[in-house]
Amino acid sequence: MIYILLGVFLSSCYKEENIEGEEDEPKYKVEDSEDPLDHFIYGFYHDYGVFILYDYEEVDYRWNMSTVLDVELIKQTDKVTLNEGLAYLDNVLFQYYTDDFKKHYFPFKILLADSVQVLKNGVWYPDEPATAGLSFLGIGRIRNGIGEIPADSLFELRGKVQAAFWANFLYNNEMMDLPEAFWNISEDYYGGNLKLVDGNSGLKPDEIDMKKYGFWDRDRTADNGTNYCMAPNKTLDINQFIDMVTTHTTAEMEALIAPYDRLKDKYHLLVNQLKEVYGVDIQAIGNDQY
Repeated sequence: MIYILLGVFLSSCYKEENIEGEEDEPKYKVEDSEDPLDHFIYGFYHDYGVFILYDYEEVDYRWNMSTVLDVELIKQTDKVTLNEGLAYLDNVLFQYYTDDFKKHYFPFKILLADSVQVLKNGVWYPDEPATAGLSFLGIGRIRNGIGEIPADSLFELRGKVQAAFWANFLYNNEMMDLPEAFWNISEDYYGGNLKLVDGNSGLKPDEIDMKKYGFWDRDRTADNGTNYCMAPNKTLDINQFIDMVTTHTTAEMEALIAPYDRLKDKYHLLVNQLKEVYGVDIQAIGNDQY
């Protein structure tokens, strides 16, 4: 059983600091139990210092230091479903990382939710597979049927969860670095309207080949009903790359990037950096075909 005591989370995302705790932090008391769900959660905290929570409060995910996140998590209360959700989470995330990596880079809290709702550019997206903030990773779609997801859907969901973890948690919290060479390749285009470059003004957004500029896709949440073709910001760029790499094999990736020098260079810089600095072969995740 996990008990949430009163407090306001005001410390950094690093688990080492959070576990020590300060007066203003929430305190989570984890106790072992014969219940399989709580027993797993106890073991995970004991091994990695990570709290897996299914009974939490709004303060656990909406407050990012001095800002408020436009996120709503709808809790799942059925313990059988939550237990199946842990098996799902192992399939799409846990199994791919070493114990040492989990101890150093996993979030302070992993929140299990029936649904994750996120506001993006003024529009609510009501059923996101995952989201992240300063101290947490929120995992959605933990609902009836989570234990019977077909392989192709599981494959797609793995990409979304991995992308949220690397881009929206690690990168946004400055726990992940990429070489300047990675950013320089698309530096002139980040967050810009690509209809304003290279004679693209007469093209529809879907007619502009984003791969020419080193991106996998445009920022589809930034269209806002316009005819713009908005390039991703840096977080979305990483998000899209991780999503692609963790859902495609090496051979598939090589074929996709072959015609595009910018995309090819960014792919190799990303894969090599994660392997050399973080000890993670991110492409090996894509090679795992379930």
